[in-house]
Amino acid sequence: MKKQGIFNSQIAKVVASMGHKDMLAIVDLGFPIPDAVEKIDIVLDYGKPRFSDVLEVVLKELEVEQCIIATESSEIFIDEIQKKLPSAELKKISHEELKELAKKCKAVIRTGDTTPYSNAILVAGVIF
Repeated sequence: MKKQGIFNSQIAKVVASMGHKDMLAIVDLGFPIPDAVEKIDIVLDYGKPRFSDVLEVVLKELEVEQCIIATESSEIFIDEIQKKLPSAELKKISHEELKELAKKCKAVIRTGDTTPYSNAILVAGVIF
């Protein structure tokens, strides 16, 4: 049995398969997930798990060089992202552009978060 890290087998598989510049989205309950992208639905209940909880676990194993969020995101959400990813570039695009970019992601992790615009696309970095 695995001792630490990501215990969700779908998320662990996607993260392990990611290379430099590959993208992974973590999104809220209402985000429209493109049909052609792998959907990893981890919603347990309305509001659970929260975006920040999922991001924290994913960051244990994924090196991120850029985080892309919607310009419509709240300052609280932006501050949270910057605290968890202090060395990653933060890029802001419109929510519509974010939905289009999600089509190029390896997978989309759907959380139960109900905070408007709590969505991010993580761009994988390198560890050397």
